Amino acid sequence: MLRALIKDRKLHVRLDFLPDSREFISVFYLDWLIIRDFYIHLYPSILTRTEMRKIFLSIIVLLTAVSMSARTTLINSDIDSLWRQTTISVKNGGQAPDVMTLLRAFHQALPTWVVGEVLDQQKKPIPGTKRNGTTLLYENNEEDELRILIDPKNGFACYESLTDIDQMSCCVWRRSNGHRVFAISLYEQHVMPQNLLCWYDYDPETQTMKPERSPLDDYQKPSPLVQIGWTLPEKGTDFIISEYSPFYPTLSRIYTWDGMNPQFSKIQLEDFEYQEFGDGEWTKASGEDFKEVAFVDLDGKGYPLLCLRKAKESEDQERDDMLMLAEFKGKMQTVAISDMFHRIRGFFHVKPEQDAPWTGQEVVAYTSDFMHISYYVVIKDGFIRYFVTDSPLTDEDGEEIGREPQITGYGSKDESIHIIHASVADHVEVDPQWMPFEFCGKKE
Repeated sequence: MLRALIKDRKLHVRLDFLPDSREFISVFYLDWLIIRDFYIHLYPSILTRTEMRKIFLSIIVLLTAVSMSARTTLINSDIDSLWRQTTISVKNGGQAPDVMTLLRAFHQALPTWVVGEVLDQQKKPIPGTKRNGTTLLYENNEEDELRILIDPKNGFACYESLTDIDQMSCCVWRRSNGHRVFAISLYEQHVMPQNLLCWYDYDPETQTMKPERSPLDDYQKPSPLVQIGWTLPEKGTDFIISEYSPFYPTLSRIYTWDGMNPQFSKIQLEDFEYQEFGDGEWTKASGEDFKEVAFVDLDGKGYPLLCLRKAKESEDQERDDMLMLAEFKGKMQTVAISDMFHRIRGFFHVKPEQDAPWTGQEVVAYTSDFMHISYYVVIKDGFIRYFVTDSPLTDEDGEEIGREPQITGYGSKDESIHIIHASVADHVEVDPQWMPFEFCGKKE
């Protein structure tokens, strides 16, 4: 930062280089106001015009130097446009460089403030840092909850904080061909957080890191409304992509290291409870019951419904015991059930009748049970709008004499009758792509 002082008719200047280019604009503006006020109000009484011109020329040169020094660090948008075209030389990389050697090489090619902080911590640890062999751990559990970990043994380093804009983590995997994979995750906290994952192959013969595709490049979000994050392994070798969805509980996709790359292996799902058709008992979804998961987009708009399937009791069992779920008033509810007592009749589109108070095309799931009760669940944009339970009315002899639809949710009687009549429409084909999964408890 530039500071100027007039003393004995001489200009004394102190220049402190800025650690982050984003601070430069506000600092420049503040200093310019000081210089402007000085020029307008003070200089006529202590300096000649020629002396002032010389001072201004010196200040402009120094401000330019500040700007250039401030921009020696990059932000995520800069790195995102550069890293895929940047091959990095690793000085003294050798056959088996550790995570800090590769991190240092990355920083020399694509410098960032946060990586600089981690490298400084290795050179000169902050007072209070715990040391265990080559591992350095600094933790500040006050307001910022700063944590800096350098763990060459496990091939991991990170900078985490609640208050700093920038955070990072990086790791190394050993490939079976003698190469290394170096991955670095850079995170910037803004109104819209900016996450970036850079992925490199290190070749010991050339001592260079070349950019390559990561699991994130082949990952497809199930919906534009799903937010994702990822985790590099602090211990172990699993790479994890986490999904934060308005349609289902937090889900993690686990990628297991196969010696060359992380490969998708399974899904983990947070524990949750669900209710049957809006008014039934609450049931905890259990890993003892369900073994496979799928996501079904009934209306093709990118609003996936969560499906769970049980393992078959025998090889001869033809029926798929499955459960389809969606949210209703913030809770997971049954959309359709297939088991010993329920049969999924199908899914169909329904459009409102002319002059109807509701608007937009909806999807209906149609299930019946052994008591001849029909359940219609009306779904719009991935969420349950209302339930219709169509029960038989019987006389004293138990003979059916009519039907009595009951509504739970935001539907009307006219709507429910329209839905029941529309159940003869052509049904939507559903072909779930099942994947193995497990429950992982409730994350804090």
